[in-house]
Amino acid sequence: MRKCFNLLGKFLLGVLGIVLISSVPVVLFQIGSIFDFSLYFHTVLEVIKSLVLPSQWSLSYFVIETGESIPISLGNYFKGPYLYSMTILIASLVFSLFVSFILAILTTISKGPIQKVLLKLANLLTAVPDFAYIFLIQIAVVEIYKMSGYRILSFYSLGGEIIYAAPVICLSVIPTLLFYKLFVLLFNQEMGEPYVELARSKGLSKLEVLLRHCTSNVLQSVFFQSKSIVWLTLSSLFIIEYLFGIPGILHYLRNDFTPKGIAYILLSIFIPFFLFYTIGENTVKKGQREKSVLFEGLRVSFMDSLQWKNLFRYKTKKRVSIFAHLTQYMNITIPLMIVFCLLSVSVAYYFFYDDHVEQINFLYDENGSLIGRSPLPPSSSVLLGTDSHGYSIFQQLLVGTKYTIVLTLIVATVRVFGGYVFGFVYAFYLKAKWRKAINSIADGMHFLPLTLLMYILLLPILIAYSGEWQTTLWERLFIQVFIMSVLVLPITTSLIGNEMNEAIKKEYVQNSAVMGGSLIWIVLKHINPQIGRKLWLYWAQHIVQVLQTLVHLGVLSIFVGGAINFLDSPRLSREIYELSGMISISKEVFLTKQLWLIIPPLAIFMLLIFCFQKIADGISDKQLQSGGQKKRREIKWSYITRNLAKKTTK
Repeated sequence: MRKCFNLLGKFLLGVLGIVLISSVPVVLFQIGSIFDFSLYFHTVLEVIKSLVLPSQWSLSYFVIETGESIPISLGNYFKGPYLYSMTILIASLVFSLFVSFILAILTTISKGPIQKVLLKLANLLTAVPDFAYIFLIQIAVVEIYKMSGYRILSFYSLGGEIIYAAPVICLSVIPTLLFYKLFVLLFNQEMGEPYVELARSKGLSKLEVLLRHCTSNVLQSVFFQSKSIVWLTLSSLFIIEYLFGIPGILHYLRNDFTPKGIAYILLSIFIPFFLFYTIGENTVKKGQREKSVLFEGLRVSFMDSLQWKNLFRYKTKKRVSIFAHLTQYMNITIPLMIVFCLLSVSVAYYFFYDDHVEQINFLYDENGSLIGRSPLPPSSSVLLGTDSHGYSIFQQLLVGTKYTIVLTLIVATVRVFGGYVFGFVYAFYLKAKWRKAINSIADGMHFLPLTLLMYILLLPILIAYSGEWQTTLWERLFIQVFIMSVLVLPITTSLIGNEMNEAIKKEYVQNSAVMGGSLIWIVLKHINPQIGRKLWLYWAQHIVQVLQTLVHLGVLSIFVGGAINFLDSPRLSREIYELSGMISISKEVFLTKQLWLIIPPLAIFMLLIFCFQKIADGISDKQLQSGGQKKRREIKWSYITRNLAKKTTK
C-alpha cells in the first residue's frame, strides 16, 4: 500500500511539473509583465480546473485561412495525430532495438580489430545530428529516383497522405547507434563474468553463451539505461514531424499554444512512458531502494579555518599537476585545440573586422553582364556562396561560431555546476523524502521531450510578433541560458547528488568525519577526487546535448538572441548571426537542393559534436584506466599482506 502511495505521489509531482511549465508562456506573452506572478498562479489554477472537469477536455485547432478556432475532442486527438506520432516513435524504437541487438551480437563475436573499427565508426556516426541523416537519406532517395525512376520513400505528407517508412527510418538512426554502443559495452562486461568462463569450459560457443546466458542480464540493464535514449528520440520525433509535414503532436501543439492545450499534449506524452517504466522497474527489479545517505547521523562543522588553509595550499599544487597530466592525453588535447582554434578565429574576426558580413545580391562578369543573383553558389568569387538575401555564408560562419560555442559552454557549465551545488545540498542536508521527490522529478523529466519544452518556453521570448522588442539582446540571451539550464537541473542534481551519496559511503570518508574533518574538507579532499572526472565527463556530454538541442531549435526557427517577425516578410529576421539560425531554412533546401546554404553550418556542428564526444570518450577511458590501476594496486596490496601474514605465522 505504501508503495502505491509513493508511485501516486511520484505521478502527481510529474503532473504538477507539467502544469507549472504549461502556464509559463501565457505570462511571457504579456508585454511588460514577464514576472506577473498573480497572472501565472491564476493560469495554473485554471489549468488544474480544466484537468478535473471532463467538460473541458478538448483541444483547439486554429485555422489560419479563416482565423477560426475549432474545438477538437481528446478522443479525436488520440485517434488521429497522437496515434500517428506514437506509431512512428514506437516503431522506430523497436526497429532500433532489433537492429542494434543483432549488430552488437555480431560485433561481440568478431575479432578484436573488427570490433574496434565498428565501435570507432559508431562513435563517428553519433557525432552527426539526427537532422543531417534526414538530409542525407533524402538526397539518396532523390538520386535513386533519378537513376531508376523509382521512388522508394515518400518524404512529405500532403493532402492527408499517411507516410511511415521514411520517418521511421530517419528517426531510428541515432537510437540505433546509441543502443548499439550500449549493447556492446554491456555484452563485453558480461563476457568477463565467471559464469561465462564456466559455460565456455562446458563447450558452449561464444554465440550460445551470449544468447542463452548474457542476453537476459543485458536486456535488464538496457531497460534501466534506455530512458536517456528515449528522451533524445522524443525530441527528434518532433523535428521529423516538422520537416516531413506530419500532422502529429507538434502540429496540434503549434495550433493550440494555450496553457490548457500545452498541458494536455505534454500529459499525453508523459503518462504512457511513466506507466511503462514504472511497471517495468517494479517487475524487473523488485525491492530496489533509493541510495541512502549514511552521513546524516554525524555532526560535522561546515568549515575549519586551519583545514581550509592547508587544503588551499594542497589544491594549488595539485591543480598544476593535474593540468600537466591531462596534456599527456592527446585524444583530449587535440579536440580541445580544434575547438579553441575555431573560437579564436571567430573572436579575432570580431576584433579585426567588427563582424562584418558582406552582401552580394548580384554577380557580374568582367564585361559587366549579370551572371548570377542571390542565393549564389560557391565559386572563386564567393567562397561558400551566399544565402537568399545575398549575405556571405563564410562570413556568417566566422561571426556565428563564437556565439554557438560560448552559449553552449555556458549552458553546459551552469547545468553541471548548478547540479553540483544542489547535489551538495541534496546529499548533506535533505531528508530521504525530499531526495525521493527530486529523484521523482528527474525521472519524470526523462518522459518529456527537452526540445519541445524549450520550444514552449522560448517561443514567447525569442520571437517578436509585434515587429519590435520589449527586451534587450542581453536579457533575451540571459533568459535563454536560464531556461536551457534550469530544465535539466533536476536531472543533474539527482545524478551528481547520488554520486556524492556513493562517495560518502566509503569507509575512509566516514573515518575522516569521525576524526574531526569539516564538511568542506571532506568534500574537497575526499569526495571531489572520486567524482571529479565524472563531472568533467558530464560536462562534455551536456555540451554535446546542448549542440544537438540548438540544431533542433534552429530547425523550428527558434534563434539564439531572437528574431523579429515582420508582416511584409515571410521569414524571421535574426538579431545575431549564429550557426543554428542558418539551419532554419532546411525545408527550402530540401525543395530547392541549394545544398551550400546548409552544409557549412551543419559541418561546423558535426565537428564540434565530434570533438566534444572525443573529449568525453577520452575522459571516460582515463577514468577506466585509473580505476583499473587502482584495482590492480588493491590486488597487489592484498597479495603482499597475505604473504606477510603467511610468513609471520610460520
